[in-house]
Amino acid sequence: MRRAAYAIMLAFGIFLLVMPISVPVFHTSADFSVFNTNWNGASKFGKLLYEESRVVPVITSYNSFDLSERKGVLLILGPDMRYSPLEVGEVKNFLNNGGTLVLIDDFGTGNDILEGLNLSARFLGITPIDVFYSKNYNFPEVVRILDPQLGIGVDKLILNVPSAIIGANGSIYTSKVTVVGNNQRELPVMSEVKYGKGKIILFADPSVFINDMFDENEPFIRNFVRYLNADTVYIDEAHHSNFNPYAVGTLVIRRSLDRVKAFYVVLAVAVTAILVESGLALKGVGKILELILGKIFKEEEKSLDEVIEKLKKEGYDESILRKMIKEIETGKKLGG
Repeated sequence: MRRAAYAIMLAFGIFLLVMPISVPVFHTSADFSVFNTNWNGASKFGKLLYEESRVVPVITSYNSFDLSERKGVLLILGPDMRYSPLEVGEVKNFLNNGGTLVLIDDFGTGNDILEGLNLSARFLGITPIDVFYSKNYNFPEVVRILDPQLGIGVDKLILNVPSAIIGANGSIYTSKVTVVGNNQRELPVMSEVKYGKGKIILFADPSVFINDMFDENEPFIRNFVRYLNADTVYIDEAHHSNFNPYAVGTLVIRRSLDRVKAFYVVLAVAVTAILVESGLALKGVGKILELILGKIFKEEEKSLDEVIEKLKKEGYDESILRKMIKEIETGKKLGG
């Protein structure tokens, strides 16, 4: 009977190690969301981030998330909801503590943060026109990538209705014949600004990172992810106005047997069997119960003086009591 019980314990332990795990799968239709697998989502970009870093989605306000107390990279991609002063304060403290802000925007609400941080850098908010483009002028091609780490294996970077950055130097520029209004000049598409103990990376086209543009820009996107060099990336999903995650099913993860864990399961069952069969387990339980009961029921020992004092109060003669005790101690008989 006991052998059957041990066999069941062993089988159950192994089963827990190899049983499949069902994980719910969520999607959203929000633009630029890493949970969106459609053309306008950034799920492929999110997958690259996950391969290089620990990814934590932020789906609540920064002050509720306690951003200022965290370390790592805050990545904001295509925000379209305003940032409160409290949230900007959290970003400021996050940067002062050594964090990195990656703000990728064009016509959204990213300037709320830059203004709140009292920076001169801004997203231009309009689309510059360049004579070098891919499909049409909405898809300008950028080849001037000054940072060698970002330019590895990149012949060109194709933008998609981009903005530009003003008030800061850049590491990636449009061509020198780019037209903005009545002016013709090169404009930064990517800039990096020091802030406190941290830094801010600005990029003026979130569409570069969407699934529809991924194949064309994959070498650059991979370089960009490595450039971040982050242990933890906090991805802002809270400032996508139509972020509406919904479950579309479950992902079943099948696991192979881990030999080390299986060994520990066998060892645990073997130790249990030895303890039970040898009676050590029962003795151990008995000792524990004995200690517990002893603590509960053990009476405090009283001194002879305390006993005599108690009997004295009940009317006994103290001298007679002490004489009786003395004779008991010396082995004499009463009256001897």
